[in-house]
Amino acid sequence: MNCFIFITLLCIPPVFTPEQRTLIQSMANPTFELDTTNAYEQNEQAAKLGQQIFFDPQFSSNGEVSCATCHKPELYFTDGVAVSTGISAVTRNAPTVLNAAHQRWFFWDGRTDTLWGQPIQTFEHPAEMGGDRKDIATTMTSDPVYATLWEEVFGNTKNVPVSVTAANVAKCLAAYQTKLVALDSPFDRFALGDKNAMSESAQRGLQFFIGEGGCLRCHFGPWFTDGAFHTVGVGPLDGGALRDAGRFDAIAILQTAKFTAGSEESDDKLGTRAVISKHIARRREDWGAFRTPSLRNVAKTPPYMHAGQLASLEDVVEHYSTLENFVTADHHRETILVPLELDAQGKADLIAFLESLTGTLPPSHLLAPPK
Repeated sequence: MNCFIFITLLCIPPVFTPEQRTLIQSMANPTFELDTTNAYEQNEQAAKLGQQIFFDPQFSSNGEVSCATCHKPELYFTDGVAVSTGISAVTRNAPTVLNAAHQRWFFWDGRTDTLWGQPIQTFEHPAEMGGDRKDIATTMTSDPVYATLWEEVFGNTKNVPVSVTAANVAKCLAAYQTKLVALDSPFDRFALGDKNAMSESAQRGLQFFIGEGGCLRCHFGPWFTDGAFHTVGVGPLDGGALRDAGRFDAIAILQTAKFTAGSEESDDKLGTRAVISKHIARRREDWGAFRTPSLRNVAKTPPYMHAGQLASLEDVVEHYSTLENFVTADHHRETILVPLELDAQGKADLIAFLESLTGTLPPSHLLAPPK
């Protein structure tokens, strides 16, 4: 009898208070803010040019690696492995570029403050694409396909500094990536009034997420992230102590980077984004901290964490449920993290909710080189 009552209770959908429903509605329908540092963000021809570049391996030193090598459309723009391999192996996981245009910081450690500030670092990283901005600039003017597209967007290309051409290449890539939006998830439909859009298990997971789970401390708002940097206790892939300084080293890189919100190549170098970046200082707590990723489409982008240390959502939920293997750089630990202590049903419900955040991929014409 008691078992029957327990099973019956599990079949009852959770009841959300009016306050909870208002909160849930606020987490749907993300707003889109223009990047004022990129004057070409909404330029259709720039986006087409960026799409061509994204899938083209000729910008790598061996002619075999493109942006799509590590950001495959069929894998929700990830590569499905723990740490990526470009020209050679790197040390971090490739995050999805879906919805990436609406982040505040880029890369796992936030070493760039604009979406267009990211590509040149990738092009020139010896383990990623191993290219050179001078070669990129030459390709834009000498390759017949690119030269035509380039002139349509930027006009005369003579006597243009290499740094300006490189920045414009990056801005075109950003214009394309801005189109890579994956929303319209079961959660969004549920939040907007479709009571059948989410399973009862997912609804229970949602109630835990916004309530006693405390997940909103780091994963709030329509993008399910605070955009900040945290140490969450996941050790290196091969075990041992933490070795990746994360945000701590990234701040120094950000302050000397060539393509930033406050650089000469920015289209809003005196804007709010640039001012904030200028005044960021290193803190001891930043050592080993990494950016809180958006949870949208999280079920489609395993493995997880900055070096792909956790293979599945089950592993992620287990980590936060127990925190048994929490690794710290010294004695610092995120004070907001406490074990969730979930039972088997609670874990299943939370995973069901995370799966409900899977949105629809962008239109097919954006998932391959432009025709």
